[in-house]
Parts: sequence; structure tokens; C-alpha cells
Amino acid sequence: MKEIIFGVMGNMGPEADALFQDIVAKEEIRQGALKDQDHMGMLVVKNPDIPDRSEAINEGGRDPVPEMVKSAKILEKNNVNYAVMTCNTAHYFREAVQKQTSVYLVDMLKATTEAIKEKNPDAVVGVLCTTGTYNSGIYDSYLDLDGIHFFKLEPEEQENYVHSAIYGKKTGQRTDCGQEIREKAGIKSGVFDSNAELLSHAIRSLQLKGVDTIILGCTELPLVRSQLQDNFPTVYFIDPMEVVAKSVVDAYKEAESLIENGLASDTQIRDVKDIKSREDIAAYIAYKARVNIE
Repeated sequence: MKEIIFGVMGNMGPEADALFQDIVAKEEIRQGALKDQDHMGMLVVKNPDIPDRSEAINEGGRDPVPEMVKSAKILEKNNVNYAVMTCNTAHYFREAVQKQTSVYLVDMLKATTEAIKEKNPDAVVGVLCTTGTYNSGIYDSYLDLDGIHFFKLEPEEQENYVHSAIYGKKTGQRTDCGQEIREKAGIKSGVFDSNAELLSHAIRSLQLKGVDTIILGCTELPLVRSQLQDNFPTVYFIDPMEVVAKSVVDAYKEAESLIENGLASDTQIRDVKDIKSREDIAAYIAYKARVNIE
């Protein structure tokens, strides 16, 4: 196994894991990987016991942090140096998980808003996401921090056109625990075309507000990206998984260079709390890789 090992905290949702691995592989090829041995070492932990993140935020459902930490600990035990949670909503809990692991959790949302600002500082942004992400306001915070203008859907539009597209529409029934029961007809259940139409209603509403850039802020949404792009050819769609894939491959190559040049042990970035920049991420994972080997 290679010195540097990248990890994925997976099963949030399951189909997105495979899609993300494909995105990473294509990014590696774009950056020069020509054969099997040129690719990163990667470990994916699929923990089906992680409770639904939106239910935790919206309805007081089970706290997902303990199970997410269990996934992080499995990565730790296997000498993983840094990892990604491909779930956007899970980033609401990222700091709580990060405090309990030495595996650096790359911030996918931060990488996404920084990429938008770099590409088009004047972008007007809308976010398609779960209601958990919507209610948490986590993307709002990142967009505000980077000075990016954005608009949100009205709550009823968010429920009827976006959350229902992802999870299925409400049935009006509840479980014994009081949680809403939804039709098994969302993107999470493998239903794509009809839900792309629901999402299109949301995008049209955002366009009327001047939005020209859409963040696909749920890991299931890239599964219908082609339909959305066909419907809205003038809108720029950004997939956080693509953005963070580039970030992790860049960090891998920078860390590899530090190791090859004998600089990994010289870095002062030896704790996740010391990480402040992209360069710091590479320095940290290079140092951790050398410690694991020694």
C-alpha cells in the first residue's frame, strides 16, 4: 500500500460513493495517472448505521455523530491520513466529528464556495439540497464568508420540489417514533426522470431571482445532472464532489512531493487544529504518512 492513504466516510448515500470514486479516478487520470499504480491509495468505509442527517436536524432524530466517529476510527486504524464525507448535510456535524479523530476531514463545502468565487466572483448562487442542509444554513454561512450573493427557495418550494425529489413525497403518515414516512420514489430510491422535473421547477424559481449558478448540494443530485443541464443550458452547475475530488488529488500530489524531497518531517503542521490552508493539508498528511510508516 502507498504511504499516503485517502479515505471516504461513506454510505451517505450509497450510490454517491461509487460516483465519487469514479470522479476521483477521472481526476487522477486528468492529472497524469497512466496505469493502476499511479492512482491513490484509498479506503472507503460504508457504515449503514449512520442515522439520517436531515432527520437529525429537522425532526430531532438520532444524532449521527457517534456512528460517523466510528467510521473515522476505522479509517484511523488503517493509517488513513485524510478523508472526505461526500454527504453535504453531514458537514453540519463535521466539526463535532473532527474533534474526535486525527484523520483530517476535508471540507467539501468550503472547497465548493471557494471554487465558485475563484471562477466567478459575481456569481449569483442557488443551492439545491436536503431540507436538513437548507434549515441548518450551513451553505449560507460559507457563501456569506466568501462574499457570494445567493438566494434561497421558499420553504414550500424547498419541500415540494427539492427534498421530495431526493427522498420522495410525504405520505402524511409517521413512524412510531414520529418521523415522517415518505414515498419510495425519490432519487435515493433510484427514480430519476420525474424527480429531475421537480428539481427543474425549483431552478426556474431561482432563475427568476437572478441565479446563474446552482450548487448540487446533495450527493444524489449529480445523478440527474445531465437532465438538468439539458433543461438549463445557460446555468452553471457545480458538483461539490467534483470540486473536492480535485482538492484531494492536489493535496495527495503535494504531500507525495514533500515526502519524496525529505521534507515531510520538517513540517510544523502536526495537528488538525493547525490546518489553515490547502498547503497545510498537504503538509499534515505528508507528516502523518511518515509517522505511520516509521
